[in-house]
Amino acid sequence: MVLPATSKSQKIIFLIIFIICLFIQVIPVIRSGLSYNYGVGFWGSNGHDGIWHLSLINHITNPLKIDMPIFSGEILKNYHPFFDILLAYLSKLTFISSSLWLFQLFPLITASLFLYFSFRLGQKITRTFYGGLILMLLNTLSNSFGWLVTFVRSGNLGGESLFWAMQSPSNQLNPPYMLSILLLLILIYLLKTPKPKKIFIFLILTFLPVIKVYSAIPAFIIFFFYILENKSYVRTFILSLLFAILFFSLYNSGSNSLIKFQPFWFINSMIESPDRLYLPKIANVRYTLEATGKIGPRLITYYLGALAIFIVGNFSWRLLSLNQLLKNKVLFFCIFICTLIPTLFIQKGTSWNTIQFLYYALFLANIPLSIFLNKHREIAIFIIILSFLPLFGSLPNYLGKIPPTAISLKEFDALNFLKQQPSGTVLTYPYDAYLKKFINITPLPIYAYETTSYVSAYSRQKTFLEDEMNLENSGYDWRRRRQDSLEFFTQKNQFADRGFLVNHQIDYIYLPKVYLSKNPQLSPPMFLKQIFENSEIVIYKVER
Repeated sequence: MVLPATSKSQKIIFLIIFIICLFIQVIPVIRSGLSYNYGVGFWGSNGHDGIWHLSLINHITNPLKIDMPIFSGEILKNYHPFFDILLAYLSKLTFISSSLWLFQLFPLITASLFLYFSFRLGQKITRTFYGGLILMLLNTLSNSFGWLVTFVRSGNLGGESLFWAMQSPSNQLNPPYMLSILLLLILIYLLKTPKPKKIFIFLILTFLPVIKVYSAIPAFIIFFFYILENKSYVRTFILSLLFAILFFSLYNSGSNSLIKFQPFWFINSMIESPDRLYLPKIANVRYTLEATGKIGPRLITYYLGALAIFIVGNFSWRLLSLNQLLKNKVLFFCIFICTLIPTLFIQKGTSWNTIQFLYYALFLANIPLSIFLNKHREIAIFIIILSFLPLFGSLPNYLGKIPPTAISLKEFDALNFLKQQPSGTVLTYPYDAYLKKFINITPLPIYAYETTSYVSAYSRQKTFLEDEMNLENSGYDWRRRRQDSLEFFTQKNQFADRGFLVNHQIDYIYLPKVYLSKNPQLSPPMFLKQIFENSEIVIYKVER
């Protein structure tokens, strides 16, 4: 890496701040997926989201037609899989495990590039060394005002997503998002240089919709405004748009049916939900006003006030640069659109998914803020110091010796055994959300933690039904399979149960023994052969 600093002291300052920012960016993920004396540990959302990516990565053989690893017999749909395809082939080409790529190498590489280009862009737009440092710090530290609310209420410094949106310190918890903002950052940087290479712009714009579809909105808006003044790039814009639509349609043919018009859902839930801002008295005001069935001045005033709380809470210090932002019509338009969409629309099934549009508005808003703070260095120092405070609430969640959940050593042995068996479909016990109430150990066993893809991820076998959350996100009709699976494990009718296994081409049954305590033993007449057992797991092979 060639440092753009101009003096030895600046190089030292750059490296110190770079290392601090790199640590902050990667610590939420870099300890997950590694083996410890209790098993394979997972911190934060890696216990669900990370395992889902690992499952998909481990099952990609044909990037144009990807089998759904957690819903056997179906192909992947309504999803943006380029990140997973990239890591799948990086793993194959380098002979480095996909888990190491996902949780350690990818975060280190992308965070390093992200910080470097943040510095370069900040330096370019402010024409100062310190402007580069400011943008690098903002893209690492920028947070909501959630920490301020939780500090006033309880003396704690958490609350990053109190106003719904994920903020800069958590970039790496969503690796496709991380890759998308890195490419968006590079795109903006390229467009700030004389005669940027068309091929780089084409590749970025083509692949962004299948990395993270939300990122395509600001990317194409920014480039559209660029071609208004640079006509020689019109062909690049058209070709990029055509190929982006082609690739997006390949994996997302039915995604338009997942979006639902429901204005102010995020704002209302922010005020009503105990795990968000939660202002029950204000929520009661809305209930009373809406009970009249009339849209009057008082109800309009309520929604305008609630919207203001939503905006101020999420954008926080970024609002200081509003005047600077208004001077940049392109960024203002991007931020406006990316804020408007989640204000008006939600996703069917998993309503909160559309909040990810707001992530890009917050990311882009760091750019005008860096210009403003570069002009007001005293304010910059004050805000950057304050921006470190929320980390005292969030980082301990990833620094603890024991993670929230893990795959135990015994279960990992079982998954490795299953991995060595001929390819087939695995039936697992459907996730039981109440099981965790009866387990008093830390880390919590992965099967009790959340509905996840861990069996398909680590056994590399397809499962009949896993990770109901992601199935819901992508619009699969998974509920019938769950019901059929639960009926099978009750073992009330051995003939119907045998028919279930044969009709769905089930090859293996993977069963944590905790479920045997409340369900009958699987009956021999179903032609099952026990092929593995230890103190925690039993695996059966279905004989034909």
